[in-house]
Amino acid sequence: MNHKKEENMIVYFFNFFKSKGYILFALPLIFSLSFSCVHKNPEIVRDESISALQKELEERVPEKVKSEQELTLDECIQIALQNNAQVKIAEIERKIARLEKNIAFSNFLPQVTSDFQVMSYDRLPMVSMGFISTSMQDKTTRIADAQLQMPIFAPATWFIYDLRQKGVDVSNLVKDYTCQMIALQTTALFFQLSALENMEKSLQSQLDAANKLVEQMNNYYDEGLITQSQKEQTILLKQSKERDLSQCRDEIVSTKAQLNTVLGLSPIEKIKIAEDTPVPTIDKSLEDLILGALKSHPQILLADQKVLVSEDEIRLAITNFLPVIGGFSQWQYTSSTKSLYSQSVVSGLQGVLTLFTGFANINQYKIARANRSKAFLEREDTSLSLMSGVVRAKSNWEKAKEDLKLAEQSFTYYKEKFREANEKWNEGMITEADIVSVQAELGSAEINLINARIQEQVALASLWNSTGKTYMGNSIYYEPTKDTNNNKEKSAND
Repeated sequence: MNHKKEENMIVYFFNFFKSKGYILFALPLIFSLSFSCVHKNPEIVRDESISALQKELEERVPEKVKSEQELTLDECIQIALQNNAQVKIAEIERKIARLEKNIAFSNFLPQVTSDFQVMSYDRLPMVSMGFISTSMQDKTTRIADAQLQMPIFAPATWFIYDLRQKGVDVSNLVKDYTCQMIALQTTALFFQLSALENMEKSLQSQLDAANKLVEQMNNYYDEGLITQSQKEQTILLKQSKERDLSQCRDEIVSTKAQLNTVLGLSPIEKIKIAEDTPVPTIDKSLEDLILGALKSHPQILLADQKVLVSEDEIRLAITNFLPVIGGFSQWQYTSSTKSLYSQSVVSGLQGVLTLFTGFANINQYKIARANRSKAFLEREDTSLSLMSGVVRAKSNWEKAKEDLKLAEQSFTYYKEKFREANEKWNEGMITEADIVSVQAELGSAEINLINARIQEQVALASLWNSTGKTYMGNSIYYEPTKDTNNNKEKSAND
């Protein structure tokens, strides 16, 4: 709406009510109309939002990033846990759960209300007594009262409070699980970036070797020692390495953007990472790993809380059949001179019993029982899923270890093969096509070795996570949040 039209509309309503003599009634309407018309241009709102986001991202940049120092995996995880939006959302949900618990606790406390009013009569209330009339009230009367209510028997209050307390426990578990998943995501991206940077160094080395080979082949071609196709083969090898190096660098930029996003930084922030930290190995049996997952994994703990909540919902449904009893005390005051007593106190008990509300209470009870059965089945399903998840994660780790052994042996073999082929080529015992082929095989073997090392580390970190623990850079631990009376968090390191 145009601002000029808004002003004209307000002026029109003001003049209309003024001409009718209803200026006092016009003011609230004009006031509300003025506020309803106030709005910002969407483009201005978007610009302000972008500016605020840029400022926030600049303030989050760690000092080590500003000074172009390398970040360790542990430091990356700590930055992610501090800045990641999902972690912050989980923390807000936990605060909301605590506030809801406090609201539920207020039902146990007495409720105090007070009221004060002044009544003035344009015509004094009179009562006719034949030929005589007498007033019933003073022309102006002041009335005040204060009332205190206290629940005596309200069983639903206890179960509502218990449900809110379980809501706090659930929010704590959700916060912990969110932190674990963010830590795992950071770990995977950190190792992926480390692999790409090592791959870039390897590809650059291979490209340098290919350039030297092309230079030698050009000299041989000029001397008539090799054919045109042999020369073109070395050029093809060089262009292949150039393409691989360019794609690797593009992948590094993309992976850095993803890692920065998880860290809560700008995707285009220039960060440097240190050498990858090896994940501690697991020497426990599969049965012990499964038992650990069933004891401490956040998903099974959340399933347990759902079962407990469903049981409280059954108890809450039963309370709908019980009476609610409370006590009250009310103090009243009036300034009317017609009243014999200006002050009075009323006390007593009040009870409410629902006799019949259709079939709502009965069906609500049945729904609660069905939800409990559902919660038991969901916990069973979660348990089986966690068990299969541990089996799958351990199998993936075993496979990654075998792949790493094979990649190491393959690299050793092709490295020795290239050394022997290079000696034979210098002595003229093999052709240029043979040395080019062996060099390409060595480059592929080195790339496979880099990938195998990273995949083994990521598989190991995933195995830790499947057991309910998390790799945090320098230790393996699970940190359950405890909601105590002083709202402090305790951690249990393993």
